[in-house]
Amino acid sequence: MQNHRRLRRQWCDERRMGTVEWNEVVFTDEPRFCLQHHDGRIRVWRHRGEKMLNSCVMHPTVVLHRVLWYGAVLDSTHTSLVRIAGTLNSQRYISELLEPIVLLNLQGLPTAIFQQNNARPHVARIVQGFFINRHIELLPWPPRSPDLSPIENMWSMIAERWTQITSQAATPDQ
Repeated sequence: MQNHRRLRRQWCDERRMGTVEWNEVVFTDEPRFCLQHHDGRIRVWRHRGEKMLNSCVMHPTVVLHRVLWYGAVLDSTHTSLVRIAGTLNSQRYISELLEPIVLLNLQGLPTAIFQQNNARPHVARIVQGFFINRHIELLPWPPRSPDLSPIENMWSMIAERWTQITSQAATPDQ
């Protein structure tokens, strides 16, 4: 974990003096929202130095519906939200998001810089080749750094509203 902190700090220090035109960066993300409060992940809450105690582990007890979305923000504008069914892999990332949506949004923005968060579909060779072949500049992104992206503020607002809207929904289509 210490290496991630060092890389985050280094990334911020390198960009602190205005080397990037931030109004030209297209920030993207694919967050997952759950219909219930628990998203199926196993979580552990414990104090530093404690061993793994079963009483600290929260196990999911039911199968929950999850909904994955794609969105992007650029300067003072944003894309429409796109619902992604199922699991997003590199092939689907290209065919369902990059080709039909990202390329369209980047038209007319020849100096745009594309940001993505190093999720597995983003770092696959086929995806990296997609950007190289289309001469799309990528913003280098430090690992485990969602809080550096302004799009996280949008997701936070949506998550608050999402909880209110979906508290009565039983399926992702409702």
